[in-house]
Amino acid sequence: MKATGIVRRIDDLGRLVIPKEIRRSLRIRESDPIEIYTGGDGEIILRKYARMRELSDYAPQLVQAINGAFGCTAAISDTSTVLFAAGTLKKALLGAALSKDYLAFLHRRQMLFYDDTAVSRTPLLESQQAQFLQVCGMPVTVSGDPAGSVILLSNEPTPRFFAPELQMLKTAALYLGKLLED
Repeated sequence: MKATGIVRRIDDLGRLVIPKEIRRSLRIRESDPIEIYTGGDGEIILRKYARMRELSDYAPQLVQAINGAFGCTAAISDTSTVLFAAGTLKKALLGAALSKDYLAFLHRRQMLFYDDTAVSRTPLLESQQAQFLQVCGMPVTVSGDPAGSVILLSNEPTPRFFAPELQMLKTAALYLGKLLED
């Protein structure tokens, strides 16, 4: 845990205000759900709720299987960060914040696709240093609302994503969405 030096008092209704600077840095918006945990020594831990974290029993194996089957990096995100990844680009992805442009694709429930021949590329990550040569992201929807995405990435100059990869991506996104609905 990192100390912020900020102290707040609980009001007579039991409410606590999370400072704007912290909300902005953690990308917490009004009406976002927050999970509450208790720890030792009287700790109260607040965590932005992500439905995709419920898949922690399935998602790591799924990205490993996709990586093994197609030889490209696979990742699963919620609606703000990359939660699970497997492949050569794993270190660059895990925990990275998604770009606002990519999130716009998710909220429109559209697939993002570009390869090394694309004229314009939507950045996948907020602080992306270098462009990925090929990206394909498919939204995971739960009851019509975006909950996250399944992503394929490659930095190889030759085309990597064809009909089988795209069909697998759609299938994985549908599967994860169904798991979250149950």
